[in-house]
Amino acid sequence: MSAPQTPPTPHGSQSSHGSNSSVSYRLRPALGVRMLGMACVWLALVVVLEALRRGVPAIDGTLVVALEWIFFAVFVIVVALAAWSRLSGRSGLVLSDEGFVNRTNWRRDSVRSARWSEVADVRRSDGAAGPVFVVALADGRRSLIATRLLDVPVGSLEQQLQSRLNTAHGYRPFN
Repeated sequence: MSAPQTPPTPHGSQSSHGSNSSVSYRLRPALGVRMLGMACVWLALVVVLEALRRGVPAIDGTLVVALEWIFFAVFVIVVALAAWSRLSGRSGLVLSDEGFVNRTNWRRDSVRSARWSEVADVRRSDGAAGPVFVVALADGRRSLIATRLLDVPVGSLEQQLQSRLNTAHGYRPFN
């Protein structure tokens, strides 16, 4: 067998289940909205600092002006990230017959993509941050799928993961 390859990312959100089918799960819209809320806090800090600077002459200095620019820069960056996460058509998770591509976890030790033949187990872990799927690879590495970031019911995602893993390993349901 050849070396492991990354499965291709499909362009559609879902194709029919069967040979060479894939499902794409987008990031939850609330994620971008929360980021916009955070950006508003940074902008409010700029406004409050400017009002204080103009109202209290004792704090009118270069340090306060520099802080305003830093807060404004953070505001712009957060707004840009929120807009990108909300408006980009990029999927958070892609499941294909060959493997998966996971963009829900930014940890360095979390695998971004793998073939189903490399996956040993998929387990659900319920923690304080919500349900997470742990995709364990045969070589000991793992990929964490953060379900709170995806716009899909957890039960449906769990069924898709188990079904694709079982199919890749040749398991079929009893008839």
